[in-house]
Order: sequence, then C-alpha cells, then structure tokens
Amino acid sequence: MDFYLLVFKNTTDALVGEEVLKQQGIPHAVYPTPPQILGSCGISIRFTEMELPKVMECIENGLTYKALYRLSKISIIKIKESEEN
Repeated sequence: MDFYLLVFKNTTDALVGEEVLKQQGIPHAVYPTPPQILGSCGISIRFTEMELPKVMECIENGLTYKALYRLSKISIIKIKESEEN
C-alpha cells in the first residue's frame, strides 16, 4: 500500500507540522525520514492518500515543509517541493 510522507528541513518545523495535523484532526504518524531523502531532518509525517487533500489544504494555508513524497514498496517519488527551497 502506498503512503505519503511530508518531510521537513528541521525538527522544529516537523513538530509544528505534527501539531497542525493533530489540530485539524488529520490521521497521521510521526515516521523516520528514509535515508534516501537527503537534506531533511530525521522526522517526517506519514499519512494515507485519503488524507492527502486535507494535508494539501494545510500546505496551501502556510504549513512549513520541505517536500512531499509518495512512497511505495519499490519507489520514493517527490510529488511537491516547498517553494521556499
């Protein structure tokens, strides 16, 4: 099953992101950033495709993040990068 991973530049942004998703009632899990994703902090937020529209709304409302990835058993695909990068 595919899932999505929101990665951050630093731990502070990751903790703020986790709090935003929690406040919005978006099911998620704190997840270690895979080593293949370079230049990110070690903490990411994992969620399913069902939550993607709600997470995208948080991003559009100013959630600070580095990039958004779709992960499957065989690949890691970047689908969106922060415009601040």
